[in-house]
Amino acid sequence: MRTTRDSVFGRCGLHGGLLAGVAAAALLSGLVSARAQGAAPAGSTTLDEISVEGQQPTFGTAGFVATRSTAGMKGNDSILETPATVSVITREELDVRGVQDINLATAYTPNVYAIDYPGGQGGPTFSLRGFNAVNFDSVYQDGLRYGFNSFDQNIEPYAYERIDVIKGPSSVLYGQGQPGGIINLVSKRPSFTRSNEVFLQGGSYNRIQAGFDLTGPVEGAPQFAYRITGLIRNSDSQVKYTPDDRTFIAPSITWKPDSDTSLTVLAKYAEYRGGGSEQALPIIGSILPSSRGQFQRDVFVGQPNFNTGLLENKEIGYVLDHSFAQNWLFHSAFRYYETDAKYNVVSVDPSFTPPGALSLATFPYARDQQSRGLVTDNHVEGQFNTFGVQHNVVAGVDYQDYHRSDNRQFVNGLPPTTTAAFTALGYRPYRYLVDLYNPVYGASLNFPDATNVASRQSIQQTGIYFQDQMKFNGLIFTGSVRNDWVDQELNTIQNFPRVAGLPIPPAFIPLALAATNTNTTSRQKFSALSYRLGLGYEFDSGIVPYVSYSTSFNPQAGSRFDGSALDPREAKQIEGGVKWQPVGTNQIYTASYFEITQTNISQQDPLHPGFLIQTGEVASKGFEFEAKANLFEGFNLVFGYAHLNTEVTKNPQDPTLVGKRLINAPNNTLSLFADYSFPQSSALGGLRAGAGVRYVGQRTDSTNKDDIPSYALVDATLSYDLAKLNPAWTGASLSVNASNLFDHRYYSASFYQGYIFEGYRRRVFGQLTYRW
Repeated sequence: MRTTRDSVFGRCGLHGGLLAGVAAAALLSGLVSARAQGAAPAGSTTLDEISVEGQQPTFGTAGFVATRSTAGMKGNDSILETPATVSVITREELDVRGVQDINLATAYTPNVYAIDYPGGQGGPTFSLRGFNAVNFDSVYQDGLRYGFNSFDQNIEPYAYERIDVIKGPSSVLYGQGQPGGIINLVSKRPSFTRSNEVFLQGGSYNRIQAGFDLTGPVEGAPQFAYRITGLIRNSDSQVKYTPDDRTFIAPSITWKPDSDTSLTVLAKYAEYRGGGSEQALPIIGSILPSSRGQFQRDVFVGQPNFNTGLLENKEIGYVLDHSFAQNWLFHSAFRYYETDAKYNVVSVDPSFTPPGALSLATFPYARDQQSRGLVTDNHVEGQFNTFGVQHNVVAGVDYQDYHRSDNRQFVNGLPPTTTAAFTALGYRPYRYLVDLYNPVYGASLNFPDATNVASRQSIQQTGIYFQDQMKFNGLIFTGSVRNDWVDQELNTIQNFPRVAGLPIPPAFIPLALAATNTNTTSRQKFSALSYRLGLGYEFDSGIVPYVSYSTSFNPQAGSRFDGSALDPREAKQIEGGVKWQPVGTNQIYTASYFEITQTNISQQDPLHPGFLIQTGEVASKGFEFEAKANLFEGFNLVFGYAHLNTEVTKNPQDPTLVGKRLINAPNNTLSLFADYSFPQSSALGGLRAGAGVRYVGQRTDSTNKDDIPSYALVDATLSYDLAKLNPAWTGASLSVNASNLFDHRYYSASFYQGYIFEGYRRRVFGQLTYRW
């Protein structure tokens, strides 16, 4: 029998892809020992910590504290030794806080700001270290990019064992992306230790939700383990006429033919039903009261009979780990997914709405979208020594292939142009006014049979990478390098019929207002080099000071006047900090300072309207501190603080923007969550209580014309083990979770200057859970 990964990497434990069956076999053969950190949360394996100092990052780390991550270095690596800031939200923390969406999941993580968007369509958008991340270019699942378009995917937190956040540029390991960092979702996987959970939940907005999470060995086939996780929800939302329904199921199976090999096949089906309208509100009437006061909290910006947001997602993939020689392991991951989305959208039209107007101009359109994606990563990991220097190396190749079709129809077949000269000719693109204080619905909407705008997008990216982490007498040096080859293409066909009897000025012919259609194609094809250097020193006390330099790139759409594609945005970061894991404790602390500069930002070409030039630059610098600690038996603490300073440093086309802040980037954020389980022997035994506060400082829109006020929200949790009332109820528990307990009104900047999104109102859910 070859040496498995736990002995290969000593402190590293098993690789993220090697499942609990490998851990069990290793334990039985005496290769490693397990140490429990407390009672495991529902649905998670009890073998979550492999060896005295290692953890299994693909399973539920008991408690709130994780010390290892597969995302920061593409292996099961110590967070202390990773030359980047790493935050982990464990399954137990997600359960205790009663997390219902990815926004709340990351709400206590410094410098991760999720844009709350109740009632709106599409997936979540994040700001990481001040950089706005859209189209899931910051979200990964099991080390593979999660999606490529905000309307392709959504996220169900119940599907994941933990969430890892890696701060700073990560192109050296993952390819194109925003420089603020990535969020890696770790899927629940089969365990060879049997564990089952079912729950029933109800609460705010007529919520009824039920779910289950079942895992264990396959009877009569000890080489196999299964897991099936599912959830169904029927619910309204805080916005009128807008549901929040979903169906989710994720079956998976692990095959472990021997102690060297583990293959897991994971599948998923998800259907999300919500609203299709944007739900952007004017600042006057929300943040600033108008002459009629503030809008009602549940105001609906749209048409009740035209408000569909339907997303169907199907995916299948695998994770394979094979130890092919002593100290060497091959890891392969693959996922294929298809989506089908339909949105009946009502969009805000600020140019048709005078500032301070009490009615809002909107226009509807129908959007059908289909996509498919294939993502894979394959790498070899190994360990060897040269002249007393220990090398941990990773070398691999990954590939992404994405295709999307997007078809849109506009009322009466007319484009949503707001050009004054166009409307003066008699064209009347459909608009209707909504009195947000006394809305009247029921507009008659007529759509053409033909598609007005059809776009086809494709993205292919291939990357090769190599990383070597060298250790010598406490000194840790990490060097990583990668090259990507990217090929992107976007084809757009516009089909807007001419309105009979109306003249067409020549200026509108290129816009296809007089012709039957236009067909344009833009393509980007380039290669990009990324790298990272890190240096640290590990003291015997568990303190690791470190410094690192990293780069990233991100493609952007559009072209120059000469027809050439735009160069990708490029970013560089220098980061320094200190990590501390006090010896003999279940605690980890991280303090870091960073400076990020992003260049090649595109701007409108002043000499050639409709084309772009690249002269912009922005910067983000700040300080972060995070603590996750089990301070004493039963007491968990999560604390985070971030100070962030973002600004536009170059903008020759609009010098007035120089010095302005980036959109939705708060200067200061502060969060604290505490959780306590009363001793079983006490009068309150079986009771667990927690509370938290989240403060988000002032933000602004992209022009800095509108200030978005700061806010502080309070969350609370309470649960009780029903076995304390009756031993026959062993395994049953009752919990109540509240977010934004005092129903504070808060906002984020929206798509348009002068408009905002209102945040989530108070949500209280009660849940009955049974585990066995």
